Amino acid sequence: MASSNGGLPAEQALSAPGRLIARCSVGLLVIACAAVAAMMFATVYDVGARYLFNRPTIWATEISTYLLITAIFCGASYAHLTGANVRVEVLIRRLNSANRRTVEAATAWLALVFVALTGWQAVLLVISDYEHNSRLFSLLLTPSWLPKTPIAVGMIVLAAALLVEIERLGGPGPPWRRSAAYGLAIIVTIVLLALGPEPPTVGWLGVDAGSVLVLAAIAIGAFIASGRVVGMAVLAAVVGSVLLYELVAAWGVTALTVLILATIAGLLAVGMRIAFALGLIGLICIYLLTPTPFPITLPDRTWGSVNSFALTAVPLYVLMGALLIRSGLSSELFAVMARALARLPGGLAQASAAGCAVFAAVSGSSVATAATIGTVACPEMTKRGYSPGLTYGVVAAGGTLGILIPPSVPLIIYGTTAGVPVATLFIAGIVPGLLLVGIFMLVILVWVLMRPQAAPRVDARSLAPLGWHSLIDTLLVILLILMIILSLYGGLATPSETGALGAFFAAVICLGRRRLNWQIVRSALAETVVVTAFIFMIVVGAHILTFGFDYLRLSRLVLAAVTDADVGRWLILALMLAIYLVLGMFLDSISMLVLTLPVAFPLIVSLGFDPVWFGIILVIVAEAGLITPPVGMNLFVLQGIAKTVTIRTIAIGTMPFLAAMGVTILLLCFFPEIALWLTAHLE
Repeated sequence: MASSNGGLPAEQALSAPGRLIARCSVGLLVIACAAVAAMMFATVYDVGARYLFNRPTIWATEISTYLLITAIFCGASYAHLTGANVRVEVLIRRLNSANRRTVEAATAWLALVFVALTGWQAVLLVISDYEHNSRLFSLLLTPSWLPKTPIAVGMIVLAAALLVEIERLGGPGPPWRRSAAYGLAIIVTIVLLALGPEPPTVGWLGVDAGSVLVLAAIAIGAFIASGRVVGMAVLAAVVGSVLLYELVAAWGVTALTVLILATIAGLLAVGMRIAFALGLIGLICIYLLTPTPFPITLPDRTWGSVNSFALTAVPLYVLMGALLIRSGLSSELFAVMARALARLPGGLAQASAAGCAVFAAVSGSSVATAATIGTVACPEMTKRGYSPGLTYGVVAAGGTLGILIPPSVPLIIYGTTAGVPVATLFIAGIVPGLLLVGIFMLVILVWVLMRPQAAPRVDARSLAPLGWHSLIDTLLVILLILMIILSLYGGLATPSETGALGAFFAAVICLGRRRLNWQIVRSALAETVVVTAFIFMIVVGAHILTFGFDYLRLSRLVLAAVTDADVGRWLILALMLAIYLVLGMFLDSISMLVLTLPVAFPLIVSLGFDPVWFGIILVIVAEAGLITPPVGMNLFVLQGIAKTVTIRTIAIGTMPFLAAMGVTILLLCFFPEIALWLTAHLE
């Protein structure tokens, strides 16, 4: 789950350098928010110019992509300081406070290895591009140093933010010790500048002097700033990695692959942020597996992982959902659904499932869907005597619809990673999403018929009367959904363009309904930046890690192994889905997709499965992970709302809905047309 402290560390608890870095992070957040807003307006302007004046721009797509990069990396340090970056807390949550701080400090120092080296190499890349007057091959022929500068700045400030985290984890101590890491960082920066763009190679190591300096400084800093235990842990991890990878490299590709996977599992188990764990393993592959290390690969892969206009859809859909949530426009959905479905058995639970489906169509986020509907629906069902299992189980499961019913952030990530059209994936998700809603509602019906005491009948007259305001708000949300779907279905706009239009019209609607003020706009933009930053930092880390997979030719080896085994393709698919289900118990959907698709997708295509169909199947399996212990995000969201209801109770309540997801997958396997029928009308 994502651990969050709810805001920036209290400035009075930090040293002067820590306070300065925290303020710099806030300043970069402002730039990132402005970039998201500019991205929306640029895309809306482009669509308007194309359709109203038949004069499409030549700059909007390219500029929006650069604004996305600015938003990601200028928001990265703020997202980290607010605890937004995702980590697996299965083991560390079982530790006492002192031991947990020790483990977190050690993983922060190890994360700093990846972030600092990437930031330094990004600075060198920007300088090189500037000196050589390099330009991007595009309509604008943009000097390449311009859009790459936010990467360098963002990664350097993110490295500084890690030092702030390390200071916070260090606890009380003498002022010199708290500030020692900052002083060491300044010294290292000066020496790196003195080494210039081409640091000499340390002969017997075969690694450049700059990388050795950074690594040595981090090891020394861990001893000075965090104490002997943390220092020994960091030193053991660094030396152990070098020796172990050098030793196993002689054993062949299979042994190296097992070691890489084991290292990933180990880092995640001890609570390292997922993005940093993936990036650190990629860094190890770059430095230890290649005959001659090329650290410039770090910023190159960072740039390549986010330099895509299709990815701008992610922050734009997040912004649309954030505006609707924070303005309260979406809060009337449950009230309307409750009145409409009150006469059905388990009417309020049915209304929760239907409300989640409608809200999912404007949020793209399962967590946001579960939190929004849960805040309204769960207290109402509890007050009416519904059982805790049904009350929280249906909302947790209904929230998963946020990553299946378009717009869907995981579908965007799947499409851009696998090279599958995102618009086609969105259309393919509509019918399976509606089917899953119907099966959920059938599960509720059966549950209530078998156990009537779980959902006492509610007299519709006892519910709060609906005013015109509720009906109008709900109608406007539904019209916004229809606009998005029809734009995609009719091929009138790309997913990124519909995201921009959706966010723009959401703002217009909220303003027209007098539900918008400057505070809501700022909060929605900040939330968008934080979500965007932590999602794409995972994408960056995974993209760097795939260097190791590419170097080992892992995809080719897997394909050869499957071909030689001569196993039926449906059995292979079943095994893959079982693996994904297990991964979903520990990883969030974004991490799982970007980590596995480089290997899994070529295998699926070689077996003759439709990539669009597989994308929908995969997202449903990812949905299951959101409500499966021990790291089911929706379980923790609902437990946070309930306070007194245990995770176990909520998890048991989701079991019938997990079975419903399994039934949906089987139906898709037997009848692929469920996902593909609508997409045929796009051709």
